[in-house]
Amino acid sequence: MKNELFNSTFEMELRVAMLLCAGEAHPFSLERILAMDFIACYSKNFGFSNKNLHGDNSFMYGELSSRRGLIKEAIGPLVYRGIVEVKINRGYLYQITDVGKNYISSLESEYSKEYREIAEMVTKEFDNNSDEELMRMIQFKSDSEREGAV
Repeated sequence: MKNELFNSTFEMELRVAMLLCAGEAHPFSLERILAMDFIACYSKNFGFSNKNLHGDNSFMYGELSSRRGLIKEAIGPLVYRGIVEVKINRGYLYQITDVGKNYISSLESEYSKEYREIAEMVTKEFDNNSDEELMRMIQFKSDSEREGAV
């Protein structure tokens, strides 16, 4: 079996933990994790950076569906290892634990530093937006970029 790092559950575990650490003040729903992670990975398109962490990709909006599945797969191991805790309030919400904060602080790669920096900006910028507003914003951005490409 081929062991893939990119677009893997393991990569998503790291990003979910880093994102929840950046937005540690509030627990996140799965949809919020999806939206914020997507915006952080394609931060140039959303005005947070001068480059996209995952490169320029004309099919990036097509990733949302598969990314949702990866996030669902990543949450279980994070909860099991005590990095993330689950709260129930009109659905499941996820929050970083102290164990998770320590784990994230040990990551020293250039990518993890860039992702955390952008994730902090994104989580602060959209702190007061609902999950639905975030997903509508991504959809609007997708539609407007598609119209601009025609």
